[in-house]
Amino acid sequence: MENNKRIASLFRQIAALLDEQGVAFKPNAYRRAAQVLDDLDKDVAELGDEKELQKISGIGEATAAKIVEYLQTGTIKNLEKLRAEFGDISAELLDIDDMGPKRVREFQKELGIKTVADLIKAAEEGKLRNLSRMSEHLEQKILENARKVTERSKRYPREEIVSDVEEILKAVRAVPGVEKAEAAGSYRRQKPTVGDVDILVVTKDPEKVIDLVAHLPLVKEVVAKGGTKLSFNLQNLLRVDIRFVKEEEWGSALLYFTGDKEHNISLRKKAIERGWKLNEYCLSEGEKVIAQKSEEEIYTALGLPWVDPTKRTGVLPVS
Repeated sequence: MENNKRIASLFRQIAALLDEQGVAFKPNAYRRAAQVLDDLDKDVAELGDEKELQKISGIGEATAAKIVEYLQTGTIKNLEKLRAEFGDISAELLDIDDMGPKRVREFQKELGIKTVADLIKAAEEGKLRNLSRMSEHLEQKILENARKVTERSKRYPREEIVSDVEEILKAVRAVPGVEKAEAAGSYRRQKPTVGDVDILVVTKDPEKVIDLVAHLPLVKEVVAKGGTKLSFNLQNLLRVDIRFVKEEEWGSALLYFTGDKEHNISLRKKAIERGWKLNEYCLSEGEKVIAQKSEEEIYTALGLPWVDPTKRTGVLPVS
């Protein structure tokens, strides 16, 4: 979901520039919106207009307008104005733990560092430790955090992570309270490379199960936890996102989190043609649920043949 990632990064940049000018309240609003976008389990481009965006907790009128502006134009005028007036600040570097606006500015000014790659090179050469408020220990900590950002952005050949995914599924299925668990996303579509792994879990007690899964030995570090979602890294820094759903929502959730963006949009258009609505919870007409328990019944209800998970890419053929 590149739109979410890119807009979240731009919002953090706006927050940093406003912070530098001593603006109150607004920086936190942009940071909160950025976190909401990071945690969103769908591409923000699929959510519709500003009014729909504002229904999401943490997205206000100003941030909704800027999301739509970016999606339509590829830029945010307010950010461009701030950059022109106060100078650019690296959004890449702001994504690194222990890198606040002041430190980013210092690294840019003193060492010309603008990218994560620049920072890693400078830290490996010992160039950070002699700057103000720095030390060899802090230099190593920043280097470690910068490497994590780089590793998280990498894609893994599918054959290299099959055993990891099977181990995760085996461990999760053994957790008390888990009724079923399956991998979705690009892994289920059997793409040659995988950026992260999406797993769906059915349970009646997500709060308890989230805590148990978070403490499994294979979990290196928990990235986000709460509600119906758990994100963590394995020892090789492969990111795993687990979403907890109700038994009756299994089919619609598995369908939604397996298909790529274009495939899912095509399915929703088919639903709209019939006056229905399709999302990760169900296929419905108003308050009436038409189908949700299995992928097969949803395809059938839409008048479509079964589509193998490996072929759920791109738009559906015109019937």
